[in-house]
Amino acid sequence: MTKFALLADIHERIRLGDRDEKLIQVARLKTAEEAIDFYHFIFPYHISNDPIKMVADDASLFYDVVKDMLPEEDAWMTLASESANNGSRDFNCDYVAALLKTETSYTEVAKLFNEKEARLLWRWALHSKPVISKRGFFSILARIHSLPLNVLQANTNIKTLNQIFNSPDSILGLERWWDYNRAPTPMRWKAYTTLAPPEDNHLAVIVPEGDIFYAYKGKLRNRAGLPLAIYDSKFRYDPNIYYEMVVHADDSTVIDRVHSKKPKEMFRNRMQNYEGFTHLLGDTDNNWDDIVAALARDNVRCIRLIKQHQEFEPDAIGGYVMHADRTKVFLRAEMDAMGRGPTYLQALDGISEYIRVGETEELIHIHEVSTIGPLNLDNECIVIEVAAVRVSAKGQLLNFTVVGVRRDLGIGDVTQFTELIERGMS
Repeated sequence: MTKFALLADIHERIRLGDRDEKLIQVARLKTAEEAIDFYHFIFPYHISNDPIKMVADDASLFYDVVKDMLPEEDAWMTLASESANNGSRDFNCDYVAALLKTETSYTEVAKLFNEKEARLLWRWALHSKPVISKRGFFSILARIHSLPLNVLQANTNIKTLNQIFNSPDSILGLERWWDYNRAPTPMRWKAYTTLAPPEDNHLAVIVPEGDIFYAYKGKLRNRAGLPLAIYDSKFRYDPNIYYEMVVHADDSTVIDRVHSKKPKEMFRNRMQNYEGFTHLLGDTDNNWDDIVAALARDNVRCIRLIKQHQEFEPDAIGGYVMHADRTKVFLRAEMDAMGRGPTYLQALDGISEYIRVGETEELIHIHEVSTIGPLNLDNECIVIEVAAVRVSAKGQLLNFTVVGVRRDLGIGDVTQFTELIERGMS
């Protein structure tokens, strides 16, 4: 059985070491059991007694008081400082994993471990950020065991760990994810931050507000591949189809689907005849203005840009994702007090100088998008929220949509002119 002291020592050396040290330490895992135990303690998915509650009970304090006393980051380091620096008790990992499910006294648990072991224990119990990423861990294993990197990174789970150590030849079969009773790793999406359409034509898909989950073989999972049994009875889907979906309240919206019998089908073909797919906005060559304008809708979380001929590949780059905050700018409105003439939009240059970067409808239009009542043109810095579709290299708005008046913002929130120039040159 795996000794907890071994994992704690590996954790400590990775924490204090450099990139090369990660390879040296992961190589110390000689069996599938050791690798799986390392996986459990580094990437926690468990239910145990809350360490903060344990401290609160010991000290007879309110939970929130203890939580506020601990640092926002690395609280596990603070908790570990109460442990002694003496030798290890040589506990097995199974014993340690079970300990916090039954033991309620922080003080009693702290006495059982030295400080090095306690750092891993409390980090695990608090679900804190791991010392190595899951992708990084499997990348190192691929290098150590001379296995294909893309396959291991697309199947970052316990079953794969068992195969790496006990049947490495079977790893090659994981490239055919549709032949196995396991959920493939979702595709990844690059953030799209420029204000011009991509060079190649892409389809635009609205992703509504909600949590993104993945359904396959009758199970709903999150991005990390962990099953979410709480939803299994709510949503029923074909077990032979891999779904990417947005769950909101008691409803869901499918934004991509791949049939296991047609795993190489292009996005255009696999989605165009799906009756539940109603979130296609068109393509970036012909509908770019509509795509950017849609980002201003309250029910839109983001917009994905995907090539029509894109095939599904686990863990591969599947296109771009656009978020509303990446296109919005805040500009000062310069208006005629009588409502005559255009309304000029200004960016801030320096501290108090303004530069006109565009103009919109007459003053009445700005009043129409304001839901807070009449504007005070004499005493207010009127900030207009704008979704900027295109900006020139000289910082001028070539195309934009007025989202609304922001009376909760002031002069200090007005977008700097230099930022608009940077956007136009990107």
